[in-house]
Amino acid sequence: MASATPADINESTGTAMIEGWTPVSVDMYESRFRTELMKVPAFEPNDVRDPDVWPRPGSSDGEFPAWRALFGSLCLWGHSTGYRLFSFDTFFSYCEKAYTERHPENERFRRYFQAPLRDGMRQRIGVWYESGMAETHLYACLAQALEDESKTGVVLYDPRADWKLKADIVVILNGNAIRVSAYVGDEAERAGIERRRDGIERVRKRNTAKSAHWGNEELGRMPLSEIALTADDMQVVNGCRLFSIAAVNRLLTELYTYAEVQPSKRWTFRAPD
Repeated sequence: MASATPADINESTGTAMIEGWTPVSVDMYESRFRTELMKVPAFEPNDVRDPDVWPRPGSSDGEFPAWRALFGSLCLWGHSTGYRLFSFDTFFSYCEKAYTERHPENERFRRYFQAPLRDGMRQRIGVWYESGMAETHLYACLAQALEDESKTGVVLYDPRADWKLKADIVVILNGNAIRVSAYVGDEAERAGIERRRDGIERVRKRNTAKSAHWGNEELGRMPLSEIALTADDMQVVNGCRLFSIAAVNRLLTELYTYAEVQPSKRWTFRAPD
């Protein structure tokens, strides 16, 4: 299976064009998603972080433009060129090209892709890749259940909404707009993580606070549903840790209940054997 290098990125569009990608759809059934994910080179998770490549409060070190835009662009490129999925190496090379060559301030990013920080940066981008695959799989699950099977809702997965509105996925169900927050770890740890992220965000937005999500009245009215990926509640597909079907079904039940969808229209996934 071929992997992208910076030379494989189209010079006019900045998009990867790689022979040997595996056909897959961004918008597909859950079972097909897992089948196609098995066809790309296996992902090897690494949870050992190098603090020198991650952001921290009170410092601009480790700040990068929103990675989900890059992940989403590869998903859409693959969707439009034969329903394709990409490997971790492809995504790493795409990020490296975008940040170190395409970005107008590329000098401040280059050191992260050189020794001694390169290995830590590979680990960080690995976290982005696995998170992106987990969220894309969740999107596929929700779209199958709400749009295709029950015909009761619409599922919107937009990287811009993620980085600006802090909404991983937005579901419109029976006239209700609901935000979905997807995260890794136990619920007890979530509040602390969100506080740290908010602190970092407020430093980043100190000169552009008007464009932030704080104080948005419509966003404040939207209820929030959550789904967690934990060590005891997940599925692993070709090395990627994804949300379990049980967790997805719990989320669907919560969404149906809030939106008062008729019981006869509530479709969920069959539990794995």
